[in-house]
Amino acid sequence: MRYFAMFLLTIREAVLRGTLLFYFVVGNCIILFFAFALGLSPDDPSMITFFGNPLTPRNLGNINPIEFILIQVQRSSSSSILLFGVFAVAGLIPSMLEKGTVEVYLSKPLSRGALLLARSFGASAGVAVNLLYFAVGVWLVFGLKLGVWNGNFLLSFVAVCASFLLFFSIVAIAGVITKSAGFSIMLAFLYTFFSSALESREMFLFKIWGNEIYHSALDVLYYSTPQLSSMLENSSRIIGNLPIGPNANQPFDPLPFVYSLLSATVLYALSIRYFSKQDY
Repeated sequence: MRYFAMFLLTIREAVLRGTLLFYFVVGNCIILFFAFALGLSPDDPSMITFFGNPLTPRNLGNINPIEFILIQVQRSSSSSILLFGVFAVAGLIPSMLEKGTVEVYLSKPLSRGALLLARSFGASAGVAVNLLYFAVGVWLVFGLKLGVWNGNFLLSFVAVCASFLLFFSIVAIAGVITKSAGFSIMLAFLYTFFSSALESREMFLFKIWGNEIYHSALDVLYYSTPQLSSMLENSSRIIGNLPIGPNANQPFDPLPFVYSLLSATVLYALSIRYFSKQDY
């Protein structure tokens, strides 16, 4: 019960952060935009209209235009929540460790491990609240306006929320060690590019140097850290096939989530161990 109370307190603190409130406002604007813009032609119910102008048939060869739009909405919102979400919640762990504050938290009848996990999971849940609210809003618009109730669209956002929780293990260990929100944010952003580069290591990084030890080291880094880029890409595949890009028409692959769960578990465990050993 005490853990749950700390978890709820952290969610409330995360949601009330100005950055997430800004994302909430932007999300509502996007939902309203689609609500006013999208419709079906009264003369041809198979034709999507955009502000009353015919856009495209609902099925076009191998591409489903509605799925394509939903995938683009999902991918862009997933990318933006990394930006806004990390800015909003990366400071929750360093702020807990500030002198005068950490003593208050440690005086509570919670183990240090439970306290750190409550803060980490609560921070991620605060981001998830915004994401799922946006997803449900867009889902209702497409259902009510176009008659398309795509449950996979909602499921894809659940996968994105899980991806953020696993990704947050990087932010958590950086916050515990450095006690700096700024460093945690910078590391998180660097890692988003790093993860994408590792995902494409065979096409780019391997070609920099042909040394086998170097290649093995990159493989170890890839599998020992959360595979953020791959998780987000596979989250989009839950909706439907990605019609464009180097990995177009590839099926959903759960393995990046499995590997990321294992690596994030290790990172959270290391964070707890380091936090437990410190004298505040």
